[in-house]
Amino acid sequence: MNNRNKKASGENSVAAIRREYIESMERQEKKKRAMKIRLYRRLALFAIAFVLVMGSLIFTLINQKKTLAIKEQKKIELTQKLSDAQDQQEELEIQISKLNDDNYIAKLARKELFLSEKGEIIFSIPENTEKDEKNGKSKE
Repeated sequence: MNNRNKKASGENSVAAIRREYIESMERQEKKKRAMKIRLYRRLALFAIAFVLVMGSLIFTLINQKKTLAIKEQKKIELTQKLSDAQDQQEELEIQISKLNDDNYIAKLARKELFLSEKGEIIFSIPENTEKDEKNGKSKE
């Protein structure tokens, strides 16, 4: 009987060792699976964060391009206005210099206001005589 008890207790110890080994292997497998799951979750989180960051960067880039295009258009328009204003300023400066000349003022007064000097006679000739003659011939 003692033999049998020894055999039985020996079998139990072998079975116990194998059971511990299997349990430790199962724990290792569970740890590996858990680590893989955590790894996939981290990768998914990083991928989502990457997509969000890239999306916001692309959105910002597009908005900046639109803003830049609008500002470039305004710059072109304002440059044209500046050029026109400078041309007008030059014309006004020329006109000011002419108006400071007494001979020009006298000539302008004779032409516009029909003023004359002493002894001058002013004859008013219509400017559209050629046009009137052409229109008169075509009507006849």
